[in-house]
Amino acid sequence: MLPQHRHVVRQRLEYVSMLIQTDRALAEFCDGLREAPAICVDTEFVGEGRYYPVVGAIQVAIPERAALIDPLTIQDLSPLLAVLANEKIQKVFHAAGQDLSIFYRLLGRPVPNVFDTQIAAALLGYEEQISFVNLVERTTGVQLQKSHGFTDWLRRPLTPGQIEYALDDVRYLLPLYDRLTEELSTRGRQAWAREEFARLEEIDRYLPVDPHELYLRIRGVERIRGQALAILRELAAWREETALAKNLPPGRIARDEVLVELARRPRESIKELHEVRGLQGQQIERFGMGFIDAARRGSTAPRPTPKRITPLPTRMEPTVDFLVLCLRSLTAEEEVAAGVVATRGDLIDLVVHGDHADISLMRGWRRQAFGTALLATLEGKATARIIAATRQVHLDWHATTGE
Repeated sequence: MLPQHRHVVRQRLEYVSMLIQTDRALAEFCDGLREAPAICVDTEFVGEGRYYPVVGAIQVAIPERAALIDPLTIQDLSPLLAVLANEKIQKVFHAAGQDLSIFYRLLGRPVPNVFDTQIAAALLGYEEQISFVNLVERTTGVQLQKSHGFTDWLRRPLTPGQIEYALDDVRYLLPLYDRLTEELSTRGRQAWAREEFARLEEIDRYLPVDPHELYLRIRGVERIRGQALAILRELAAWREETALAKNLPPGRIARDEVLVELARRPRESIKELHEVRGLQGQQIERFGMGFIDAARRGSTAPRPTPKRITPLPTRMEPTVDFLVLCLRSLTAEEEVAAGVVATRGDLIDLVVHGDHADISLMRGWRRQAFGTALLATLEGKATARIIAATRQVHLDWHATTGE
């Protein structure tokens, strides 16, 4: 159950809206942002058929003003980038991941001082990945139209409907920001939010992964052994490097299951590649020799040493199930989305490694609010019971130290 003190405002917001398509207009607009304590930001992009998405619109709003910036007609985005790089200005996003990756490539550094309304909502008991539309409706009572969700943002001119759709995404960020900020303060969770938002500035999340480590992410890698693993490593690295060079999604070159098949049974000729299920004629024509050469390199390369993972004994599965129940009970009482606290995989690590588990649950606010209780549970110092009046599960526990 969500807190009862949320206020719902059931009216549409009035903003001065503008479409910015020249360098001069952008510079003038950004001059008015330099003293703003917070700005709301969103992007519209097209990612289909490309390695990196192409931005078709950038929306920015402050109280009573909202602008759609057209990056296809503007030559110099530096005034906007300077605002985004300003550490004194808080940048408000919803589900910021893709937007921040785009701006990282434009800025060459992470955007500082970010507030993500989706993360804040999860810390306050909403669904872990609640959509912008649903969050707006829950907090303001306004039902936004999403009729342009799959529009082509690279086609010009933009229609009035597209512009209104895009601007709504930042117009309604401001009331979300105000309400969520107030509630984080009321419930004493500002530190939780700061800790989560700080992770959005960690540069490692934006740096490319070593192509020769990508094989570990291939679906089916756990079934590959011996020299076939070295072949898979070369195939995955070649696919990634080729995708980047040709600006294609890696899956357009070959799906994961194709790489697994070629690692198990390398083909020596273009003719043999036509026998591989999942490979199309055009893929073979463009990339066939690349598959063959990568497999040959892998066949003589040193075998990778797989990371040793301590397996969970079968008898411990019920222990993990019990911890899942306890976590859900704790997060329900504290009104936090369980998924933002820990995953089942985290709880498996906790069962296997205890206090030494290298998981976020054992650090920061998660450990303080939930990890300590789950450790006590694991050590037999907690009791789960059903409260008769509410029929809800409740965990009684005491600290593990000093016992």
